[in-house]
Amino acid sequence: MQLKPVARTALTVISALLMATGPAFSAQAATGTFVYDRVDGTHGAITNPVNGVCYDFDSPAFGADNQTDTDAVLFDTYGCSGVSQPLPKRTGEQWGTYRAESVTFG
Repeated sequence: MQLKPVARTALTVISALLMATGPAFSAQAATGTFVYDRVDGTHGAITNPVNGVCYDFDSPAFGADNQTDTDAVLFDTYGCSGVSQPLPKRTGEQWGTYRAESVTFG
């Protein structure tokens, strides 16, 4: 079965539009490193995190240093739920009783 010229032209235009807009739908990553301070005194790090992805810490954290170019939101439970704590880009903070267990960017 052959496509008619109008259908072929429409498919070509649609394909070109998808190729041009495809990168706009891809995941963006923050640039930099996010360091969190574990309750045992050691540190964990996430480098160039993907925006919109939830990162669970391997241990609760009492502070963090967001040296990425994207704002972060920390959560007091795994899976990026519970009480949230914003941490703007290029800032750090330590908390009194708050313990973060996960973070998302963007």
